[in-house]
Amino acid sequence: MASVLITDGLLRKSLSLTRSLGSQGLQAYTADRTRFTPSAFSKYSAGAWVHPDPVEQPEAYAQWMFKTLASQRFDLLIPSDDHALEFVLAHRAAVEALTTVLVPSQESYNQTSDKYLTMQLAEKAGVPHPQTLWPVDAAEVEQLAPNLRYPLVIKPRKSSGSRGIRVVQNAQELCQMYRQIEVEYPRPMLQEFIPAGDRFDVCLLYNRAGELRASFVQKELRHYPVDIGPSTVQESVWMPELVELSVALLQQVPWQGVVEVEFMRDPRDGVPKLMEINPRFWNSLEMAVQAGVDFPYLLCQAALGGDVNAVHQYEVGRICRNLLPSDILHVLANPLRRELNPPFWAKQVRDDIWSRHDPLPTLGFALAVARLLFDRKVWKMMFKR
Repeated sequence: MASVLITDGLLRKSLSLTRSLGSQGLQAYTADRTRFTPSAFSKYSAGAWVHPDPVEQPEAYAQWMFKTLASQRFDLLIPSDDHALEFVLAHRAAVEALTTVLVPSQESYNQTSDKYLTMQLAEKAGVPHPQTLWPVDAAEVEQLAPNLRYPLVIKPRKSSGSRGIRVVQNAQELCQMYRQIEVEYPRPMLQEFIPAGDRFDVCLLYNRAGELRASFVQKELRHYPVDIGPSTVQESVWMPELVELSVALLQQVPWQGVVEVEFMRDPRDGVPKLMEINPRFWNSLEMAVQAGVDFPYLLCQAALGGDVNAVHQYEVGRICRNLLPSDILHVLANPLRRELNPPFWAKQVRDDIWSRHDPLPTLGFALAVARLLFDRKVWKMMFKR
């Protein structure tokens, strides 16, 4: 029986990974900086590990990781979020001497995690995208400002959860906001503002040879924050044209493992335009699993078995959401809450965390929230935009 270590047990995508692999008979272990995580409480969890904070204690985290991999001899390591993936890429040879991973190269990761380089890839591949500028500094922004078209978006080259993104309405606001943002996000880029339109996520899996082995498309139905935040509700949809665009984009970089490509339909011309690439598992992973594309198990097969049969068919119209707390926050913040589709109480909507077949992760989430109520860093991150 193969054993797998899944990082970032607090995240709901790690719970999806745990449930998927555990239900397939694999030993799914998770790790995080606390033992109170939804994944650790799942009946499919073989065990949970606690490690030092990778941001505040990077050396201690590295020592813990190498010691744990050496002593436990996991068959596969799945870095489910950015810090863990960046650690693996920075120490790839040492990690692969102790376990197996299926992740992109450092160069491919750099090109897809940097939003400006992503737009350059789109330009090269002929994939529609917003016009983008990357000023050298605030002085150049002041020179450009009078001749730019507004509204305009200031966007960090690297961030997540819509953090650091600002929409400005005129040259004066651009110069002022740019100086504020560059304090935390050096040299942010300027991007054409696209009015809010339908947003889609294309989820893909590539084998070690860089061949596409699974695809799935979901439509984002609700978000928090309401206008520009991450999705809280998703629906499986059939849009092969977006898969084709994503594959064309990724032909510019050799790829292994999973990746998510995000598009938004421009309401001005009806054309879906590239927003960004997430070079690792996405938070709404449960949506694809519920619709029939079991990315966690497929990745495990591709990593340990050498390859996997392609999966490109799935159930369309399935709906999944992150109720706790994101969709609740959306409902509270949305003045049109009575017109939601699907309705907040819709029975056909599946949840990322709650499951009557595996109920204890909800308790794990509650305990994690109770613990984090007193963590100022978490509150700062939650409300930081």
